[in-house]
Amino acid sequence: MKILRKTRDFLETRNGLRAVAVVAAIAVWYAIRAATSNSTIVTDIPLTIQPPPDWSVAEASARTVNVAFLGTRDDLRYLNRELIKATVDARGHADNAAYTVVLGPAHVNAPGNARIDFIRPATVTVRLDREITKQVPVKVETQNLLPDGYEVDKMVVTPATVQLSGPAQRLANIESIGTVPVDLDGRIRSINARRIPLAPGEPLAGVKVDPPAVTLDLGIVERSVSSVFADLAILPMAPPGRALRIDLEPETATLTVKGSPELMKTLKAEDFRLFVDLAGTSGSGPTQLPIRAVLPTGAGLVRTEPPNTTVRLKD
Repeated sequence: MKILRKTRDFLETRNGLRAVAVVAAIAVWYAIRAATSNSTIVTDIPLTIQPPPDWSVAEASARTVNVAFLGTRDDLRYLNRELIKATVDARGHADNAAYTVVLGPAHVNAPGNARIDFIRPATVTVRLDREITKQVPVKVETQNLLPDGYEVDKMVVTPATVQLSGPAQRLANIESIGTVPVDLDGRIRSINARRIPLAPGEPLAGVKVDPPAVTLDLGIVERSVSSVFADLAILPMAPPGRALRIDLEPETATLTVKGSPELMKTLKAEDFRLFVDLAGTSGSGPTQLPIRAVLPTGAGLVRTEPPNTTVRLKD
């Protein structure tokens, strides 16, 4: 009883009241801390680095950050990656030297009243470079092979060159840019494709490509070889019901044809006919007429040598 009486008497004094106030404050502090110390980590927040005008980011040790937040359940409930902005202001560093920034709450903008506990990585190393533009040709990349007997006849890319914008040192050794691979496996018909994406690859990370896609016209033809048949007789072809006596100069010609390798192996001189069409000719004098050819199916005419023959009608 004496202990209780002495305790009560002490608490009624000024020092006792002060002790009670301190204990109450500590209790309230712990209660508030417990209520607001819920935590969550938002990962892979894009890190934006703002360079000076006409400069770009050549290198950055981190492109995303993970941020741990503390707060009440309501504070944390509305946090999401899309609404959180992580930014480093590099507009005061117009030089090529690398420098390190210690990341803190000032670099993160998040909605609500949640507090930042930590940021990982805690630092980011940045190197800037002056931004330039450069025109480079487009190179069509292909994969696999055309079927046997087919080949690429033409390849036209539109536009033939594109503009690159980015750090000067990164663009210095870039001489061309490739497309995503075009698969030729099983192709026997020409390709006309719009908006084939360009594939800058790792060396051009962070470089702007304009335009980002091209149009491709790729002609595919059946592979052909040519063969020459010499001293083929030129036959006169007279109109029906008209008998003509003529002299030809020359009377023979050399024929060059093309076709698939398999077809060319089977053809002989007897498979071709050369002729001149005498329709409309008269006895007024020598006339030059084009030499025409009748070819087997699958063969194509390259030329005749000579291309014409001189026709003279006899009395």
